[in-house]
Amino acid sequence: MLAIGDYTLSSLDAQDFALDGGAMFGVVPKTMWASVAPADALNRVRLSARLLLISGNGRHILVDTGMGTAWPEKLRTIYDISPFRLHDELRRLGLSPEEITDVILTHLHFDHVGGAYRLDGDRLEPLFPDAHFYLQEENWLQACTPNQKERVSYNRAFVEALGRQKNLHLLDGECELFEGVALFPTHGHTCGQQMVRVFDEEQSLLYCGDLIPSSAHIPLLWVTGYDIEPLKVIEEKRDILLRAAAESWILFFGHDPLHVAATVRMDEKGVVLDRFVEL
Repeated sequence: MLAIGDYTLSSLDAQDFALDGGAMFGVVPKTMWASVAPADALNRVRLSARLLLISGNGRHILVDTGMGTAWPEKLRTIYDISPFRLHDELRRLGLSPEEITDVILTHLHFDHVGGAYRLDGDRLEPLFPDAHFYLQEENWLQACTPNQKERVSYNRAFVEALGRQKNLHLLDGECELFEGVALFPTHGHTCGQQMVRVFDEEQSLLYCGDLIPSSAHIPLLWVTGYDIEPLKVIEEKRDILLRAAAESWILFFGHDPLHVAATVRMDEKGVVLDRFVEL
């Protein structure tokens, strides 16, 4: 756990799954990325669905939800989806899903929103029935009418289930959602993905979403094949990493199977990894 301002921050190891290694590391040669993310026989790399819980001021705020359980067997096999451990992770902290007051979704790709729902027969039911959900309106519109490249990443059933959510709030750009919890959109990975920064006068933690999905993606040119605008990703990463190095931010990685978070620093090569941080 980590304390920032009035909040306690906890890492939730909710799930793991696998995606194509070449897609996760874009144009980076396999001889380079395989040293930090070994591939299986199908060229898949293991990824974490690591969530951030922000507790304080009468709220339990969950950032992203993982893949969840509402998957047909064929896709479970393709993505090698593990059991969903969110209930156990919340129980470890003395909580239940019903006590989650707010859910911040960075974006609606299936591995970030699927865990908000469970199957009841053939219908998706909310796992957090009373929670308020927060999403950038740009990303909502993108998910409703996805481009051809992202069509497989936006699962229509999950998007439609979110549309039925009674407390869905669509946001328009940068804001301080709660005191000490700020959101700002980025557009390189997908249109309207939002970053989440928890801060006080001394510290900041940034939930990096899929802009910097793992510590291996800190180098500017290590982008993913899923990014819709790789040059935009490089620009957005550069701006964030320069500020993170200057202000000693902690970067939280949602997909890194080995490392929860890290700080970065400047050297002669630019912004580089400084030290790993545990929550």
